[in-house]
Amino acid sequence: MSDQPVGWFIDWESKLRPTDNPGKGLRCEVDYKSKYVQVLNKYDMLDHESTWYPDEAAVIKAGLKVEYADLTAPIKIGS
Repeated sequence: MSDQPVGWFIDWESKLRPTDNPGKGLRCEVDYKSKYVQVLNKYDMLDHESTWYPDEAAVIKAGLKVEYADLTAPIKIGS
């Protein structure tokens, strides 16, 4: 996976997050070809789905506002 781009996704609070740091206890599986991100919890259950963006410019091009998530804040996903 190191030769694949990391990229970004829009999280459950409409904030931009890196796919290599979705939050404590979470991990991302990315299908780069279809530009799809799954955020999985520690039980490998799906908690969130999103579109994969290679960079901030792609997010802006999609018409979305770039607002970064606070990666130090606790995760709040309502399941």
